[in-house]
Amino acid sequence: MRATLKINLYSIEVMEVFFSRFAFIFLIFTVVSSGYITEVLSCQIRNMFESSTYFRHIVGLLMVFVFIMLEGGWSFDKKEDDKASNDWSSGNVIHSLGIAALIYGMFIISSKSQFWPNIIFFALLFILYAINTQRNYYKAREMISEEANQKTIKVEYGIAGISLITLAYGFYDYIGYQKAQRGSGFNWTDFLLGAHKCAGSTTK
Repeated sequence: MRATLKINLYSIEVMEVFFSRFAFIFLIFTVVSSGYITEVLSCQIRNMFESSTYFRHIVGLLMVFVFIMLEGGWSFDKKEDDKASNDWSSGNVIHSLGIAALIYGMFIISSKSQFWPNIIFFALLFILYAINTQRNYYKAREMISEEANQKTIKVEYGIAGISLITLAYGFYDYIGYQKAQRGSGFNWTDFLLGAHKCAGSTTK
């Protein structure tokens, strides 16, 4: 019984960390949406952003990694994270790179979606982030009962589940949309890693 209880408590702690990291995709969306800041960069760097899709993805991955390291770095094993406090100079670089790759991969998948599934997905992520962060705030100050804490966690499970379903639906729907638009020119590499060609826009 004691061993079972320990496993259950540990799984709850793992899911609490998952909620925060899953909602991290919203931060990427916010930063990318303000990407016009690249206009202040040198012409050579701007040309690389405009001409090389892979360069943009590498910078995007590194951006996520830097944000994670500014948080102190993350580990796949929460017990290792709890052994000592970390900062940007002492975090787990290897695990943080792996987690950054997973988060950026989910962001790429989320970008392959039409307007409403995309907006709903990011709205759900923001709601998940807001609820989880506020719950942690109350919990750290003993302003929430354990019963209310557990109920809130269940709500977070529900929001996370709905957001994943929305993500999957948006991705599947967009595959069909792109195949219909491109016909025989549809290519999985271009679809996953290439830039969107928007109707009525001169940008790629």
